Amino acid sequence: MIVKLQAHIRELQALTKPLPVFNCVYPAQMMALAVYIILHGGSLRCAAATAGFYAEMMGWHYPAPSWKTASNWVKHCGLYALKLTHGLKGEYVGVLDASIQIGKEQLLLLLGVKTGAASQERPLCIEDVSVMGMEVQSSWTGAAVAGFIQRNMSLRPAVTLSYIICDQGSNLLAALRSLGLPWVSDCSHVMMNLAKALFKEDAALSRLCAQVGTLRQQLSLTDWSFVLPPSLRDKDRFLRIFTLVEWMGRIDSYWPMLPASMRARLSFCRGVWLRLRLSQFYSLLAMTASLLKRRGLSQDSYADWRTEVSRYRTTQHVMTRQATTFIAAMDAYFAAYAERYNQNGALLCCSDIIESIFGRYKNKGGMKAISADVLSIALYNQPISPQFIQQAMRTVTGPQLQKWQNENICHNKFGLRKRMERELKSGEG
Repeated sequence: MIVKLQAHIRELQALTKPLPVFNCVYPAQMMALAVYIILHGGSLRCAAATAGFYAEMMGWHYPAPSWKTASNWVKHCGLYALKLTHGLKGEYVGVLDASIQIGKEQLLLLLGVKTGAASQERPLCIEDVSVMGMEVQSSWTGAAVAGFIQRNMSLRPAVTLSYIICDQGSNLLAALRSLGLPWVSDCSHVMMNLAKALFKEDAALSRLCAQVGTLRQQLSLTDWSFVLPPSLRDKDRFLRIFTLVEWMGRIDSYWPMLPASMRARLSFCRGVWLRLRLSQFYSLLAMTASLLKRRGLSQDSYADWRTEVSRYRTTQHVMTRQATTFIAAMDAYFAAYAERYNQNGALLCCSDIIESIFGRYKNKGGMKAISADVLSIALYNQPISPQFIQQAMRTVTGPQLQKWQNENICHNKFGLRKRMERELKSGEG
């Protein structure tokens, strides 16, 4: 029994012992905790303070790191994760897009998805993608995008890009044409452009949005606030159609219980013809998006889409012009890639995963400017563990990180302004 207890004590001591990290003062457990908190939305200062509190609970004599130190850990780990993709092999599908933050700085991001992911019949998730390149510039011309793709693919010589999914940005398409790379237009952008073409100048929809805004002003602080829709975003991919249709459906469920005075105030959302146009477009778009995001473009998905559209037609007394136009446009979208998916099998056609990554990065908190912390994106699909931290800090040196920053990150105007303000204040003192 004594021998077993002694072995158990040694095991517990090994678990609670600070793991050393090459060329670092802090143990791997503290660093892993701080990196994990930052990646999941915590602020740099919160992560640093929590790591210090963790050391105190464990009885370790380490002070809390500074927030800059915690940020530096994330950058080292991110560059390590980015370099891990240099060893990828095989055929991949690229997902390419640029995102703007503050000023004109744009992050261009290239993701890779292993060929055959379309056969999984589910939307792509973060675990399906690998970051193959990221770079920040003040602008991205077609030639600059082409150079970006060539540089990053040269670092991954064993990877072949079958095609690239992107929106229809002129600079991206110019780059792909110059490189001779085939592309598939992102289905979400195709449907978004359809929504804008059909409803952007729709007077009835504009009037409905204005009336909803007025209703929010009148009822937001009253007992009737529960009948209000969510606030209507100024920048909405689908012109607030999803929000409005779902809200009108909720009002229908409340309608029998509402007093006559409230029914009179909500009568503007009961217009039959506008509601029919919006609901048909909403239903067709949701049906199409669900199928394309799960199954991509293929013979089978096209046949199933046609079946679902035919079934939907039978449930409607009349098909509006918007619904008919949407069906014809999506029919043409399938037809544009029919030859390729008939020969090569299902094609991925949705880049929502890259939009999700951009959204996660932008909601990180702190200074809203693109900087070297974009390297955190490479960690989104990595399991953060003390062993991962040890390997990352051993592999990536400070000069290597500085070199990557100099080559891939431009000076952002927001950061320059902040630095100038600090210099002026220090000069006054």
